[in-house]
Amino acid sequence: MKKYIFDYARKAKKISYGALRDKAEIIGIVIHYTGNAGDTAKNNADYFATGNTRSAGAHCFIDAEGFSARSIPLNRIAYAVGNPKGAYKKGKYYAMLNNSNTVSIELCDLIGHGVTEKQLATLIKVVKWIKKKCPNVQYIVRHYDIVKKDCPEYYIDNPVQWKKLRSLLLSYINEGV
Repeated sequence: MKKYIFDYARKAKKISYGALRDKAEIIGIVIHYTGNAGDTAKNNADYFATGNTRSAGAHCFIDAEGFSARSIPLNRIAYAVGNPKGAYKKGKYYAMLNNSNTVSIELCDLIGHGVTEKQLATLIKVVKWIKKKCPNVQYIVRHYDIVKKDCPEYYIDNPVQWKKLRSLLLSYINEGV
């Protein structure tokens, strides 16, 4: 059994995240996608550690092979769900969920299809780990649900598939409640 939940860890550049926060303040998990075909969790973590030049980041990445990479510690605010210059419309959870009270998970290589079996298995492990570390988590939403950005695109275009995935993930954060 692995000692750590993540296969790889490389801290993102400071431009990707902000202030410290109490993990008890975290109430939601936001699912994103990288918007790339064939990318990996490792290459995304490496990019955010060395090449990123904008205020953007995620706590972790999970690729199609189920490989996971941690990029930003949970006690840091990732710049992931903001609405720069009002570029997007307000989603259902706009007034409730934001960078300060959510953890962001980026799914890699998710163009034109949903999560792979390996990706799903790792996603479940990561969601359970987040719930253990952040006991007040009760929401799982898409980036779209906060700012109407087409992210993750497959799960915007296929709302029935999103409902199934969300329901499954919620069952893991509600275990033992």
